[in-house]
Amino acid sequence: MLNENFPLTEAALNKLVNGGSVEFCLYTPRSRTGMRTWELKIKNPDNSRKMIVIRDYGFEIKTETIEIHPFKTRAERNAEILRLYNEDNLSQTFLADFFGISQPSVSLIVNSKGKTKPEID
Repeated sequence: MLNENFPLTEAALNKLVNGGSVEFCLYTPRSRTGMRTWELKIKNPDNSRKMIVIRDYGFEIKTETIEIHPFKTRAERNAEILRLYNEDNLSQTFLADFFGISQPSVSLIVNSKGKTKPEID
């Protein structure tokens, strides 16, 4: 799942996932921000999930745990996807996997911005 370009040691990764497991890893050699980026979907021992993003800025490698705001409705989920895409610069492919929808559905959500919000399943 993790490729040879992965910037962290196994021990550092284990510390990040804190007893959880990596369910999905998306490596982007040139993300929207221009940096090499690894987006990790982590399943915690309590069956909750979290997102960890690792960005290689060239002069340093930074890791960030992305906060996910709770939601209960489809509209709230879509708003959260839009927020994660715009504020945290997550990829559409990663968001699709994390939320269990297709990438084209994420594209509709992030490109509908001020228009009427699509009801995507």
